[in-house]
Amino acid sequence: MHSLSFQENPVFYRTLNSIEDDEVEEQIGKDKSLVFLHGFLEDSSIWDQIVPTFQKLGYKCVLIDLPCHGLSRFNGDNCSMSYMAEAVHAVLKQEDVYPEKIIGHSMGGYVALEMTKHLNFEPILLHSNFWEDNHQKKIDRNRVIEIVKKNKSLFINEAIPGLFAPQNKEANTKVVKELISKANELPASEICASTAGMRDRSAFYCLHNHNRFSIIHGELDPIIASDQMYIELEKTESTYLFTSMQEVGHMGIWEDPKTVISSIKSILFS
Repeated sequence: MHSLSFQENPVFYRTLNSIEDDEVEEQIGKDKSLVFLHGFLEDSSIWDQIVPTFQKLGYKCVLIDLPCHGLSRFNGDNCSMSYMAEAVHAVLKQEDVYPEKIIGHSMGGYVALEMTKHLNFEPILLHSNFWEDNHQKKIDRNRVIEIVKKNKSLFINEAIPGLFAPQNKEANTKVVKELISKANELPASEICASTAGMRDRSAFYCLHNHNRFSIIHGELDPIIASDQMYIELEKTESTYLFTSMQEVGHMGIWEDPKTVISSIKSILFS
């Protein structure tokens, strides 16, 4: 992995070049880049089964460990989404990358939206949203912070399995264990800091660059209710593409990776 120092904190990332594949008729991504941002309690490795498809389409892919996650660190009580976006921007400037799209899973989608303040691109929100936390959700975030301070593992062991649709949990038992193991390596203080950052994030009903955005949503997402998604979409001032994944919760990368890949490809071809 590569790294840089951002405001005295290390940020780690990978750059994966395009792959020649004779079976691909058209490399639509030739000389273009995609950026992939993981979600809360995850790291850049979540994309490992997803990105080869896009490398074969000609894209250079940049995978970043966001601050407070993976190998990237943070010092402070509140790791805001804007701070994470600035860290991502620093990586892209160092690599001279101007992405066509930024794909963000959950929290990574919040960071992608913040990135529209810095660059002109289309965000793809995978199991993510564009509105701010309501009052009850902010209370819930504060409760998470207090739990993590007292017993990090208790929170992680309960939170991660609950992100999968009930019928998909058994098939993903190994994945859940791996995600829990990695999350338990994160400092409790940084889990709290990123939770505070999500709690205080801004809404993006109109993107700064006035581009469209795309959403890939799981109909059984326990975090983002479908009813609320449809209500909030009526309020947006931006053009958007919406894709719904049936029988999928918040973790489509594992619950239905083929549909995640095909959905992203459809957006790229549109």
